[in-house]
Amino acid sequence: MRLKLAKMLINKSIWKIQEALKIKKVYTTVIAIALVITCTSIYYALENDVTVTVNNKNQEIHTFSNTVQELLEEQNIELSKNDKVLPDLNSKLKDNMNITIKRAFEVNLVLNGEAQTIITTEDTVDGILKENKIPVSELDKVTPELDQKLTKKKEIEIVRVEEKLVTQTEDVGYEVETVYDNNFEIGKVEKVQNGSYGKKEVTYKVRYSDGKEEGRILVSENIIQEPTNEIVKKGTKDFIVTSRGETKNFKRSLTVSISAYTAGFESTGKRPGDKGYGKTYMGTTVRPGVIAVDPKVIPLGSKVYIPYLGMTCVAEDTGGAIKGNRIDVYMNSLSKANAFGRKNLKVYVLK
Repeated sequence: MRLKLAKMLINKSIWKIQEALKIKKVYTTVIAIALVITCTSIYYALENDVTVTVNNKNQEIHTFSNTVQELLEEQNIELSKNDKVLPDLNSKLKDNMNITIKRAFEVNLVLNGEAQTIITTEDTVDGILKENKIPVSELDKVTPELDQKLTKKKEIEIVRVEEKLVTQTEDVGYEVETVYDNNFEIGKVEKVQNGSYGKKEVTYKVRYSDGKEEGRILVSENIIQEPTNEIVKKGTKDFIVTSRGETKNFKRSLTVSISAYTAGFESTGKRPGDKGYGKTYMGTTVRPGVIAVDPKVIPLGSKVYIPYLGMTCVAEDTGGAIKGNRIDVYMNSLSKANAFGRKNLKVYVLK
């Protein structure tokens, strides 16, 4: 009995020990699970998921870094002097934070005709100008346009445009007024009154590009002094009454230098019997009333009335020395030709 009782007591003690061990195991498991949950919570609390954007390329990063600067150092992301980081390097990291790195690049800027290099992180023309405090007006010409995106080594050109009202005094041209007078021979012109310019005040809207005038538009004008017309009297009389009372109609009159010549050697270099001796340029025989002329002034075949001689002559001949307003009158004898000499006379080219 004692043996049986002792056995029962032993078994009961073993059972109690086993029950106690079971309870202890449960507590150990619970504590372990709690520790795992706590550690996991701490891990996730300390870890941040951030997005880093560099040159428009996104990179998802899991990190335990505390600040933006620590993150960049952790990821070996180097910054140059002029690169821009948003938010700034001292910002505390937060979960799902977006970090943008703008790499600096060079842009060529032409302003007021002078070129310069700008280092910037802005990617639009407007952003670059605002960053560098370069104002532009509505009239200024900006190339490319303000919303245009840029990349390295691109060029921005700004042409300063301004408009001003400019008032100045200008001449007003005068007209030439012609008065026809039948008492004046045709071809005769006489100035009766000199013309003079008037004055006007003119206002323009002038556009300048980089200080140089590009164009102007007339805004207003006001005459402040009227011009005075020039008056010219022109003759319309186309006839002459000769000393014999004859009326001869003419095309024009002119003053010429008149001399005389013969058919002989002294005037033509030819003697009787020589080819062409005594013949005119037109092939006619020289005779009183024939004259030698410059065809550019008096056409060959023209009839020319010479009041001094009181006769009408025919232009049939030319001469090497007869140029411009020169006429040679044919005479039969050398003595008469020499006696005539040279005279400035008025002649009429007849109709």
